[in-house]
Amino acid sequence: METFFRGKLNVFVKLSTLFDRGEKIQFLFVLAIALIAALFQTLGVLSVLPFLQLVMNPEMVEENGWLNLVFQELGFQSVFSFTIFMGFVMLGILLAGNAVSAFSSWLKIHFVWQKNHSISHNLLKKYLSLPYAYFLNRHSADLGKNVLSEVERLTSQLLMPLSKLLTSLIVVIMILAVLILVSPAVAVSAVILFGSSYLIIFAFLRARLKTRGERRLEENTGRFTVASEALAGIKDIKILGREGYFLERFSQHSKKFSNLQAWVAVVGQFPRYLMEAVSFGGILVLVLFFLAFEQDSSHIIPLLSFFVFAGYRLMPALQEIFYGASTMQFNEAVLDKIAKDMDGEVRETITLHERPLPPPLAFRDRLVLEDVSFHYPFGRTSVLSRVNLEIPKGSFVGLVGPTGGGKTTLGDILIGLLSPNAGRMMVDGVPIGTGNVRNWQRTLGYVPQQVFLIDDTIVHNVAFGLSDREIDRDRLEEVCKIANLHEFILSDLPQGYDTPIGERGVRLSGGQKQRIGIARALYHDPEFLVLDEATSSLDGITEKAVLQAIENVAKKKTMVAIAHRFATVKNCDILYLIDRGFIVTKGTYEELLEGDAQFRAMARGVE
Repeated sequence: METFFRGKLNVFVKLSTLFDRGEKIQFLFVLAIALIAALFQTLGVLSVLPFLQLVMNPEMVEENGWLNLVFQELGFQSVFSFTIFMGFVMLGILLAGNAVSAFSSWLKIHFVWQKNHSISHNLLKKYLSLPYAYFLNRHSADLGKNVLSEVERLTSQLLMPLSKLLTSLIVVIMILAVLILVSPAVAVSAVILFGSSYLIIFAFLRARLKTRGERRLEENTGRFTVASEALAGIKDIKILGREGYFLERFSQHSKKFSNLQAWVAVVGQFPRYLMEAVSFGGILVLVLFFLAFEQDSSHIIPLLSFFVFAGYRLMPALQEIFYGASTMQFNEAVLDKIAKDMDGEVRETITLHERPLPPPLAFRDRLVLEDVSFHYPFGRTSVLSRVNLEIPKGSFVGLVGPTGGGKTTLGDILIGLLSPNAGRMMVDGVPIGTGNVRNWQRTLGYVPQQVFLIDDTIVHNVAFGLSDREIDRDRLEEVCKIANLHEFILSDLPQGYDTPIGERGVRLSGGQKQRIGIARALYHDPEFLVLDEATSSLDGITEKAVLQAIENVAKKKTMVAIAHRFATVKNCDILYLIDRGFIVTKGTYEELLEGDAQFRAMARGVE
């Protein structure tokens, strides 16, 4: 029992970390309204007994001091009219209690779903604030599931049952207090009978609820992961005819998930049917008890009716308590997951700037890497080892080398997505760290090998993340011309720049997607441009046009090109050859072609 209460206390502690001060006050207000509703329900139960006694025994008006006082003060002339009045009073109390209960329910539901919004928002904000390295070992479908599915599960299947459990507990305590006033023996018997029954059932199911709740979380992750992969890779799946494989994988997770959901739903409702039989048996015992010890039926019927009405109010509240406790136990794994991600084992975060963005970091002289080493959290060996290089302002620098040599990782360090495990990166003598990395990124333009596109228009993919009022259409067209995209947009797309391109740019070719990425990188007129295989998807003619545009940009900007295709880096001021995490050599294209056998072999192999 001590372990149980310690576990429930732990649930409250974890939940409290998801509430700010204002939300905690709101929750206390919700509980206060629930207390008022419980008071009305208790008054409703309490008012039944005197009314029924009055009906069965009109002389009660003379015998009961309180009834007689009300009768005299309100000036009633007959017991019949007073009885009708008392009936309406009881009905009014019941209606008022139901109205307050309805308001309390609305307040709980509204609070819980507002909390669903705030937790989802804060969890997504937490994920977005984490460093890029965090996402290298996490599946995007799992993170999306947490923000959308598991937060909804947390609020509807843990927070909602908790609020109902607390309010039902208040109702049970107050009704039992009334029962104790009327008949202590019956009240104590009810507590022992119903309380022990529910506790025994819950104790039997507790470990199973927790274990199966953890399995439900795993199967839900599997569902989301497989569905995400199947839809993202639909082109390859169709070509290879692998629909059945992905459908079978999804079916395995989905079937187990559904079975677990059905199991907990049945378990939560099962005691109700047992307790209804127990309560009916209890009523029979009461009848026999009263018949044995009470000879006057005028006393038996009001008392029996009172206990039946009290049981009518009490049984749903007890069932709600059990259902809330079992549902919370089943979904405790969700709370552990969300609380862990919100608090996070990753302490390093990046400040999120919504509006306005921080100013760009001034870049006047050079970028320097000093003894930079890096290894991924899940890797055993270093990807980069003691890398030293300089990139003067206005220079055109190329990073080349075999696949897996560390070029892309070095590029990710240059653009502030990864932080060195050792060494440092400095811009004009200023070390780049978590405090100013966003300022440095405001100075950058970046074109990845695989350009991310949203299901929107050309305009919103080039001017990425900007609202309509913030977009400069003249600048937009200018950078599309540089990327050799303008003529295609005007001649081939039905709505020009306002043409939707589909999910992940499905209506565009690989080269067209790449040129959108180039235009996007140039839109903000960056001082420092990084191209990671930026022309790898372009055909020969388009590549020449884009390379010419890049060279024109390079005359005004500082540029770093990561490349396998050496046409991109022929005109670089300096090339760094990177292999197995080390800078093997450096020089101009001609110098390396003449003096380095490895570079010469690579150049001949790709040209």
